[in-house]
Amino acid sequence: MKMRKRSFTVLLVMVFMLVSILAACSNNSAEQQETSPPTSGGTDGGASQPSDQPVVDYGDTGGLALPIAQASKNLKAITTTNPDSPLPENFFTQELAKRTNLNMQIERYKSTDPTEELGLLVASNSLPDIVGATSGTLISRLGEDMFVPINQYLDILPNYSKVLEENPQIMKSFRNADGNLYTFNYLAHEISPKVNYGMIFRQDIFDKHNIALPNGPDEYYEALKKLKEIYPDSYPLINYYGEEIVQLFSQSWGTFHKMFVPDGGNQWEYGPISDEYKDMLVYLAKLYKEGLMDPEFMTSRADRFDSLILQPDAGFVFQGCFCRIDSLVNSATEKIPGFELSPGYFMGPKGKVMAEARVLDFGISVSAKSAHIEDALKLIDYLYSPSGSTLVSMGVEDVTFKVEPDGTISYPELQGKALNRTELEIAYGLNMTGFLNRSDPRGVTKNVSPKYMEAVELLQDPFWQEEQPVMSFTEDEISTKTPIEDALLKAVFEYSTKVIMGTESIDGWDSWVKKNESLGYKKLVDIYNTAYERYNNQ
Repeated sequence: MKMRKRSFTVLLVMVFMLVSILAACSNNSAEQQETSPPTSGGTDGGASQPSDQPVVDYGDTGGLALPIAQASKNLKAITTTNPDSPLPENFFTQELAKRTNLNMQIERYKSTDPTEELGLLVASNSLPDIVGATSGTLISRLGEDMFVPINQYLDILPNYSKVLEENPQIMKSFRNADGNLYTFNYLAHEISPKVNYGMIFRQDIFDKHNIALPNGPDEYYEALKKLKEIYPDSYPLINYYGEEIVQLFSQSWGTFHKMFVPDGGNQWEYGPISDEYKDMLVYLAKLYKEGLMDPEFMTSRADRFDSLILQPDAGFVFQGCFCRIDSLVNSATEKIPGFELSPGYFMGPKGKVMAEARVLDFGISVSAKSAHIEDALKLIDYLYSPSGSTLVSMGVEDVTFKVEPDGTISYPELQGKALNRTELEIAYGLNMTGFLNRSDPRGVTKNVSPKYMEAVELLQDPFWQEEQPVMSFTEDEISTKTPIEDALLKAVFEYSTKVIMGTESIDGWDSWVKKNESLGYKKLVDIYNTAYERYNNQ
């Protein structure tokens, strides 16, 4: 049965948004990497070391021999970068060239969405050797014949071969129509924080009025009600996702705003007609009716949100990305002395949310038209090794970073600046999208934000049992399900907004269920479970 595209129904946000968010995030995982003797002269997966060059110990290369090329070669690459990143060369590319003999010239996409630009490059047969910010879905649109099938070169890719062994879901979920894998994947579980999203509250206001940290819908209701009594002109619960907030809230009620596999379940279900979804709407409608949430809650975006949270006493609680805490505090400190935000427990009775994806169908690919296919593949493979992942995420010890006597990491040239991916990319070309697919556990994505530490310590068991499966669908399934999904999602947002804002009564729930039937949700459930059966039989 011919496969072509895949659907990401369970991702909290679109892949580009997610990766963008991760670029500002910190991670608290303390996973340790092994170190082993230098492999520069080895024969496992790479070219032999030239006899006229000294053997340099670059640490554990995972069995890949360095340098990759025996003579200097030039490679071209394109990816998404910060506008202020030093291109086409920077510290990262220069150090990588010293280690590999591959001189990489990097170009920046003109748009945050590279689809159109890559289409033009494909049409003109002008793809560079290395193409960043790709996915299997994107490549299926551009044409698989334009890219290198990575799985056919695993004998020269020792590090990525190990990644596939440790993450079998990659081949299970992210292969293209022809059964090949075209993207080196983003290992989110090694880069992103353990938990990215949750409730966030004004710690200073809660402390001032001795309001206990709420846990669950009843305690949140009481806390919001007390805040409203103290600050009658305020809107205690605010939002910057608009109608899409139901995607986040629904999970802590044990359901979802579209297709999902329930916690501990073994079949796909349609969440918006579940009792749990109904309970969530009833609860939020109650908050709205009593003035405990922003009257523009279901349409509120960043501008509206900022106008409330950055006031002394206008908004106090919201659900969002923990990566926003530090920037909001920095923005508010001068105007609001003592302003402090902290992570909180989830609002819904489930008390947990969907497990965040360990691996994303997002990363970097190699052009099939390249004159240096194996060199380009090996260069990317090196960045998955312990040695390469340190280089791409941290740079070089005693050059860009230092290990202090207490084991902490410092960046001497960045003293006084926020230690995050953006600053390291601007300064050294480190952590660029596409190239950072695996990080040194000591990197800035792991340990710089105390608020992330608070979130991990507070939310000890934050997730449902299993990740949501990522499945492939046949072309016929895609053509059938896509219009159904589009119509259902539009209806869900419209109905949820009306019920929460009180313009439609929950008493019409039976009519809502029938409307979903007329839009084809049962057909959608059948399609998903048929694909799930194939997925499980792989």
